[in-house]
Amino acid sequence: MRGEESEWMSDWKVGVRLWMERSGEAILGPGRMELLEAIDRCHSISAAARDLRMSYRRAWLLVDSINRAAGEELVHRQRGGRDNGAGLTARAHAAIAAYRALQTRVQRSIAPPPRAPRPLDSSIVHVAAASSLEHLLHNLLADFAVHQPDTSVRTICGASDELANQIVNGLGVDLFLSAADGLLDWLENAGTLAPEGRTPLAANRLAAITSTPDFITLRGPRALLQAPARRLALADPSCPLGQYTRAYLEPLGLWCAIRQRALFLDNPHGVVAAVESRQADVGLVYHSDARAASHCRTLFATRPARPVIRYTAALTRRGEQSAAARGLLAFLTSTLARRRLRCFGFHVPCPTRS
Repeated sequence: MRGEESEWMSDWKVGVRLWMERSGEAILGPGRMELLEAIDRCHSISAAARDLRMSYRRAWLLVDSINRAAGEELVHRQRGGRDNGAGLTARAHAAIAAYRALQTRVQRSIAPPPRAPRPLDSSIVHVAAASSLEHLLHNLLADFAVHQPDTSVRTICGASDELANQIVNGLGVDLFLSAADGLLDWLENAGTLAPEGRTPLAANRLAAITSTPDFITLRGPRALLQAPARRLALADPSCPLGQYTRAYLEPLGLWCAIRQRALFLDNPHGVVAAVESRQADVGLVYHSDARAASHCRTLFATRPARPVIRYTAALTRRGEQSAAARGLLAFLTSTLARRRLRCFGFHVPCPTRS
């Protein structure tokens, strides 16, 4: 019997109807409260009635009943016509405030106790990754799913600086794959990263790409100033790729001249898209992105140490508590993962941990 009762009572709720009265006559209740608040909002009984889809006669009778039960006017009206203005007295505002406060107390007293927060799903790993790792990461996670089918991985990819800013502001991730170590220093100082939670993943370099079939082969960065390269696509210096590009061109004395001919984009994908659509003749991107750009060919690539471009995986404070996150991090440094990295144009092993 108890099982049957719980079944048909499963959708029941506890409710309390509250009203205020004087000498046994009701002054305020839910419907009367709505009417008074509508009169206060509309400054007219007839307008309030229309707002509540109530007849004017019904509204007028309720107002009259409220005033009589209260023993004084809570709604004052200007005589001379049904559409003349109306408003609430100071006593009416005090009564409304008291009613609302009492209503809140009653609702809190009958509300069920709050449920305990659901624990984080330990089988889900949240990863934030530099956009230049996106294609590689999808392949790595497919490999990881074969080895760890019970672990789900959810990813967000974007510019490393934007992701770092979101993490500082509360983005819930377990693992951050960054294209710039300086951002990890910032996160560590902010107390977001796990102590000793950094692991080197890979190194990269820059490459010049074009999609123009008859474009001549450029033999180095100085050739970017030649006539065929009229329009250059570069990453904005605010993102890691843009910073690496500037760090490469400035020591060669080329930055100021090249930036005058540059179309600046937000991220590596934007640079590749500008070149593929021929909005730019040449673009400077990561070598791994050049390998993935099927409609472009590489004109030249920099040496790995000019400038030093490395990717680092960092466990967050949240990820430090997750065995699944630590397992994914271990996989990303496995022999299989290193083989994937090389296939996508990255260099491993990467520089030693700083």
